[in-house]
Amino acid sequence: MSNILPTDDREHRLIEAVVSLAKSFREERDRLSRRLSQLEREIDTLAFKLDQRQREFPGTALPAGPPTGPSRTRS
Repeated sequence: MSNILPTDDREHRLIEAVVSLAKSFREERDRLSRRLSQLEREIDTLAFKLDQRQREFPGTALPAGPPTGPSRTRS
């Protein structure tokens, strides 16, 4: 009979830990979702400014490809 109580206590603590992790993951997902929305708004703003600048200065164009020279990325 004494084995039942510690097992129930362990299961209860395990359930609490899983619930706590689920809550943490949900909060992190919500935080990342808000940050993604913020970054999307910033990208839209920058795209609008770029379009406006290209209309004001039609001779300026974006580079056709990546810059030449040594790459700084690791392979």
